[in-house]
Amino acid sequence: MRIIEKSGAQVRSLTPAEEELLVGFASATLSGPRLLQANQWLMKVRGANQWLACDCRKDALPVLNISLNGSTGTLFLRNNPDTPEHAPGCPFSKDEREAAERSNETTQPAAWLAPDAPLRLIGDYRPAGEADASSPPREPGERRDQQRLLSLLLTWIEASGLNVYATHLKKDLTGQFAELRGVAGRYPLVERVPASNYLQTRLDMKHMMMLKARLREATVFANHRRHGLLLDCVEQVKGRKVITTRSEDGFDFQGHHQYWGGNRTAGPLLALALYSPATAGSQFYELIHVASVPVLSRAHLFPVYRDEEREPLKALVSLIDWMAGKGVKVLMRRPVIGGQVMDELVLTSDGDRVLSVSLLEQPIGPEPETDNFKRYADFKSLETFRKYVAGFFMRER
Repeated sequence: MRIIEKSGAQVRSLTPAEEELLVGFASATLSGPRLLQANQWLMKVRGANQWLACDCRKDALPVLNISLNGSTGTLFLRNNPDTPEHAPGCPFSKDEREAAERSNETTQPAAWLAPDAPLRLIGDYRPAGEADASSPPREPGERRDQQRLLSLLLTWIEASGLNVYATHLKKDLTGQFAELRGVAGRYPLVERVPASNYLQTRLDMKHMMMLKARLREATVFANHRRHGLLLDCVEQVKGRKVITTRSEDGFDFQGHHQYWGGNRTAGPLLALALYSPATAGSQFYELIHVASVPVLSRAHLFPVYRDEEREPLKALVSLIDWMAGKGVKVLMRRPVIGGQVMDELVLTSDGDRVLSVSLLEQPIGPEPETDNFKRYADFKSLETFRKYVAGFFMRER
């Protein structure tokens, strides 16, 4: 068993004692001090935003995340969606109870995608009379391609750290896109073709033509359909058009718009578009599918779940900067993949104080009944909310 970053990079292997503790936790045979020790160790790994990768197979790494039940406060291990199955007999394999729990949960619109495996974002062309050419060949349990595009965008957001804010980690827009491009280098479009080789981080006619020229000259796709990606912060996606600050007319796309959380939200949006010829033999490249995630501003690509979050979220960012000036470092993280409650924001300070907040008027999923969870809607004003958060982290400092 290994600890890995969400980018796929290995942190370290577990010691035999840690692995024994983890097996006992997974099989529910621990009690007393040993159970407390296991929970403390798992909370430390979870707090570092890391995952576990199982060594039970030689050909693949099944990945597990450490989840927290917000209602009960208990930790449990969950196999990541679409991760390879464990070897037969592995103590961390999926069981019938876990399958039943998953069937009762709200289906998440996207799943974490492992690096270094071909993305298969779009299928190869099919003979006339068969299924739509914009759809990949279907395999049992395979997600639809436009949903996979959203999975990729959310994976890149999480792996590049855009869902984390702290004053000492602050980057300008150029730095944020550089992080995204760096992560894209770990994700091949097809075998041995990194997505970063055919990625433009500007959606306008000039960069579309540049990408088209590169794709037309490419030989690395062999018999696969040529395709690239366009990533940019846009104003809105309206109908079948992507509207940017540089083009009021917008750019047409022919496929689907997949948006985070199932609800449309006002811009700005971080948008990822798939770019390819619609038919075999065509030299006309166009946008096929588009996935988008709302962000705080054009300069700050922190993900926003609903438009109503923007004002209090900007206030939290300002407050975190103010507390940093007073010597109190607070880190804010938003889970974008694998969490049961997407509206949750987790604020931590030096590992000893944790505050979960929701900025929505109406809750999504069950609310934990704990002292370290607060809902912005329960405060009389933004100022009283700010004072509460500041007091929570600065009290007795």
